[in-house]
Amino acid sequence: MNEPLDRPGFGQNVVPIEEYRGDHGRTPAAPTATVAPIASVESEAGLIGCIMQAPHVFPLVQHLVAAEHFFEEAHRAIWQVMGDLVAAGDTPNGIKVKAALGATNLAFDLGGQNVLSYLGRLVVMACTPISAPEYARTIQQYWQLRELAAVTNKAADGSGFVPGPHLERVYARVDQIRASFVDRKVMSVTADEAGDELIADITADLQGHGRVVPHTRVEAFDKEIGGGPQPSTLITVAARTAMGKSIFGVEQASAIGRQGHLAIYHSLEMTRKQIQARRTSSWLFDRGTKLAYEQIMRRRGLSPSEADHVADAVYEMRGEHFHIEDGGGRTIGDIAAASDRLANSYARKGVPLGMVVIDHAHIVRPSRAYNREDEGLKEVADGALSLAKHLDVPVLLLAQCNRNTEGKSVEDRRPSLADIRGAGAFEENSDAVAFLYRPAYYIERSGKYREQNPEALAEHAGCRHLLEIIIDKNRIGRANHIVRAWIDPALNAIRNLQPGV
Repeated sequence: MNEPLDRPGFGQNVVPIEEYRGDHGRTPAAPTATVAPIASVESEAGLIGCIMQAPHVFPLVQHLVAAEHFFEEAHRAIWQVMGDLVAAGDTPNGIKVKAALGATNLAFDLGGQNVLSYLGRLVVMACTPISAPEYARTIQQYWQLRELAAVTNKAADGSGFVPGPHLERVYARVDQIRASFVDRKVMSVTADEAGDELIADITADLQGHGRVVPHTRVEAFDKEIGGGPQPSTLITVAARTAMGKSIFGVEQASAIGRQGHLAIYHSLEMTRKQIQARRTSSWLFDRGTKLAYEQIMRRRGLSPSEADHVADAVYEMRGEHFHIEDGGGRTIGDIAAASDRLANSYARKGVPLGMVVIDHAHIVRPSRAYNREDEGLKEVADGALSLAKHLDVPVLLLAQCNRNTEGKSVEDRRPSLADIRGAGAFEENSDAVAFLYRPAYYIERSGKYREQNPEALAEHAGCRHLLEIIIDKNRIGRANHIVRAWIDPALNAIRNLQPGV
């Protein structure tokens, strides 16, 4: 980055470090009648100094603060350079930052000193690296306050506006500002307080007014994970391609949405039309009509009467709280911010958030370039768990198994933790890890089945609707346990396993 720093307004808010006082914003050396800006310049300088002193700290704070969050123009430019260095796989230390800023920028006057001497003072006066996250949070909180002041100021500046639409714009912007800071909340309690809370929850359940936990389409699975997906938990469900990951995700989210809760489905692969076609096919199946979602999506794939069935289903599902976030190339931070914004928006309408689904983990874009794939996947797993804690809802994280299962014996190709790409991150962060397995998938691809061998056909008929949900890790219930369900992939339908269905 060699863009000159002497653009209009640059450096006007920068003063020598000696004049930064306290954490309540910048205070001029001499009394003045002007209103002090809502900012903590000392925190901004402290964070930059921490990073140049200990560059390895940057990944710990980059999700908390961006260049636009800084009040001082000089700090914004320096932070942008640091981010560019990290994205390029380089180290944001003092030497690299100075080189990236360039000679012209380094010579710019900042309150009687140039950028080179200013950066040197930041490094010398920097606090310990452990202070970096607190500095970052302070910077972002001040930015939020400035943004809130700006968005609400129009009501007092004398300019005209229509109250209703303006209020909606204000609410939307407030949601965006709140969503910009998603971090795991830390609760500090004694064991006695935790015990009192536990007893209070049990008593409320017995009296019938405890917190409602929405259920999924599979009762046996709900039983194993505490009666339904629990608040503040991360559930990872992994499988090979064509085993039913997206079917499972859409079905669970649809079930949540039909119980008066909001389900947010982040689709990084399927389009919103594909998701809706899947939901429609499953909905029609419950009402006795079998229409494959592939047929619904196919151009001229429906007769007029079938099209009427689809139209009726779409109309009947309008009251369900199912929100689709469609689009790839997003980071876990983007997903978290959108989830927070949507949760706030629906909460104002009286609709509580019930579940967030991310489909799927292995195509979430890392926020920066990592040396190893598992480092990027750890960022995704860490962020998904933080999102579950922040919103106090279950997050269902779908994940892709690698091809190791294909190398297993034909008798048992069931996946295990070792078969997830980046397994360590998902095992560490997840409250439950489950795998999906359809034995019919491998039979359908065998030579005997394709040759219409009677034994292969009979074997396939006996398991064509069987889905195994293999619970490998489970903090709430039994691990190393298999739950069986009924599935029809063509109809995107998963149901309780019942004889004769």
